[in-house]
Amino acid sequence: MTKSATYYASRSSKQQSGFSIVELLIAVALGIVLSWAILDVTLNSSRTARELELTSEMVENGRYLTNLLSNELQLAGFYGRLESYIDDTVTAQPDPCTGLSAASLRNGMNYPVFGLDGVAAGTTTCNGDVLLTGSDALLIRRADTTSVNSTTGLDANQHYLQETVTAAVLDVGANNTSFNLKEKDNATVAAIREYHQDIYFIGTDNVFNRLSLINGSYTLEPLVEGVDDFQLVYGIDRSGDGVANADGGNAAFVELPASAAEWEDVVSVKVFLLLSSTSNAPGLADGKTYSYADKAGLTFSDSKKRRLFSGVARLTNVSIKRAGV
Repeated sequence: MTKSATYYASRSSKQQSGFSIVELLIAVALGIVLSWAILDVTLNSSRTARELELTSEMVENGRYLTNLLSNELQLAGFYGRLESYIDDTVTAQPDPCTGLSAASLRNGMNYPVFGLDGVAAGTTTCNGDVLLTGSDALLIRRADTTSVNSTTGLDANQHYLQETVTAAVLDVGANNTSFNLKEKDNATVAAIREYHQDIYFIGTDNVFNRLSLINGSYTLEPLVEGVDDFQLVYGIDRSGDGVANADGGNAAFVELPASAAEWEDVVSVKVFLLLSSTSNAPGLADGKTYSYADKAGLTFSDSKKRRLFSGVARLTNVSIKRAGV
């Protein structure tokens, strides 16, 4: 074999030689490290995205409920143009479940809001739905903000309020001859509005619901999932100026009015809603402690995200009338 042939044979042999075992182990180790880093970044990104999704859902639900309750409370006691809705002969609230006659509903207008505080286990609504133990419930009475000036087309079983400045009629549409109030021209039928009596509560499945008095009976409407608690604090006007205030040993804000007279004097309501994500957040532990209303040191041992929403709503129609504005 020539010298040139020997050189090329030797070079080809060197070019075909493989990696050593040490080089292979180092390459495998680097590959594992890089793969683990990529996996860790991917998992963290996925976890973060899931937490953001759950947080966004929870915040949206919380804002919806607080806005809804605030708007409804501001409308509590809205009975159209009726200036004086208080009947001094009424000394007790009608039962929200059984007091559905026209007379009972008319008496209920004295109390634009009513509620339950820290319900016992097994407490049920008018429809038999079981309330979440320890939560509150809220009833709001008001008329619709829109009206008609005719008895034609009224739903036979729906309750309606007809009003002028000084008089009111509350009855079902079937009794349309009861709606005989007239406007100042003594010819036009006075405004007729649907009458609303709604109950807000949490069920044992942590769904926030509304019971609406429709067609003479209550209809259940689920609103939002993932509500862990619903608490209320009532502001009482003890001086007749339309603002919650204390009087001697009687506080301005109470967990529950103590009498029918105090319910009549409620002019504002503080609302507390504790919401949680509808599913667990991977790798999260809720280590927060929650204190609000009459709750203190409330903790949870799960991996759900939570947020406390709160607000104060003024019963505009009630407070303005009491202040004489």
